Amino acid sequence: MTESTRQRGAARCEACGKALAVWVTSTREIFPIGSVDGCPCGGSSFRLLG
Repeated sequence: MTESTRQRGAARCEACGKALAVWVTSTREIFPIGSVDGCPCGGSSFRLLG
């Protein structure tokens, strides 16, 4: 994922409901910023906010 293929956004973890800052790729994949393991609760499925 490069800077030209990603945008910042906000998403909610579907497991615990926590809102996180995320990177959104051009294919709509969502990755929490600063975390390679997903949400601190262990969740890895997110829904974009807004």
